[in-house]
Amino acid sequence: MEQPKTDAEVALELMRTVLDQAGTRRLSPTRTLALYHLCKEAVAYSPEGAVTSEYLEEGLKRLLQ
Repeated sequence: MEQPKTDAEVALELMRTVLDQAGTRRLSPTRTLALYHLCKEAVAYSPEGAVTSEYLEEGLKRLLQ
């Protein structure tokens, strides 16, 4: 039976998906690390939590500018 993925593994998969969608844009190491932390927050997101979807969307837009 397959082990469930950790939050960190899911965050890395999400990060890869975001980078694939970004196309030819390359992020600096600092922005890449910030993207990873943003993805970790997205994985931990719950509607009643402190992190909102708008916050995550705005953070992603800033990173990919």
